[in-house]
Amino acid sequence: MRTLKLGLALGAGGTKGAAHVGVMKVLNEAGIPVDAIAGTSIGALYGGVLAVGRSAQEMEDGIRTCPPLDVVRFFQHRLKIRHQNRLARRFYEALAGHNIEDLAVPYAATASDIVAHSHVALTRGPLIDAIEASIAIPLIARPVAHQGRYLLDGGFWECAPVDAAAQLGADLIVAVELGTPFTLPINLRTPAGWLAQRLAGVPTHRTIAGVPFSINAFTRDLQPGRTADVVIRPSLGRVRGNSPFHMTRCLDAGIEAATEAVPAIRALLAGESPAAVARDFVAAPQLRPDPGLA
Repeated sequence: MRTLKLGLALGAGGTKGAAHVGVMKVLNEAGIPVDAIAGTSIGALYGGVLAVGRSAQEMEDGIRTCPPLDVVRFFQHRLKIRHQNRLARRFYEALAGHNIEDLAVPYAATASDIVAHSHVALTRGPLIDAIEASIAIPLIARPVAHQGRYLLDGGFWECAPVDAAAQLGADLIVAVELGTPFTLPINLRTPAGWLAQRLAGVPTHRTIAGVPFSINAFTRDLQPGRTADVVIRPSLGRVRGNSPFHMTRCLDAGIEAATEAVPAIRALLAGESPAAVARDFVAAPQLRPDPGLA
């Protein structure tokens, strides 16, 4: 009997990413193994911590006890995991010395190539380098030079990196979406494009180099990718991704949403058809059966 491999696709969302830890906690307590992890931005960070073997419980404890000032300082220090602030040190202690290709769990961090204006999945090399590129929010962090590219935050392209999870060999993909990539209204795209052209000559290693890239990203239409089999959207209300004061609330929202999704995940892993599961899973409309698995 063929065993289906479950992949997690963890989306961007800044401090709202604490919800990812809630989802991981529920899956672990439900005895549902994670066989592959693809993350973008904050999803790459928490997903990387899980991929090196740290537990969701350890991450939950860290979130519940993390002073908001530690989060603020992490942002002030340009989201560098190697920086000497308390939150950065905790991540560094978990991630240092690991190469992606050596992890027991297949892993990918997605980022944005600001020269090619393309989405890239990082599946080899030092884990910290890949994560720092994936979480490098424009104007907060400088573009990260990595494997011949200049990279920034990966959250411009999709709600969660479902395609990257599929490329890691996952048969069943659970996506955790914390928001939708921003796009400018049609009437603002022409003047925004003019501004991006004016700034196009900024050296790629400068912090401001993220501005023309971001403008160009905001002015293009999102391209639909593969649909996840189960989409978990924690109820986060109006929490902002740069707020250090609501992480526990986001964590609890992730726990609640994942708990609702567990029956569907179990059923799909057991080989039930997506169409039948969708009919039964009326309490959680975030289920999106992938026609390819029907």
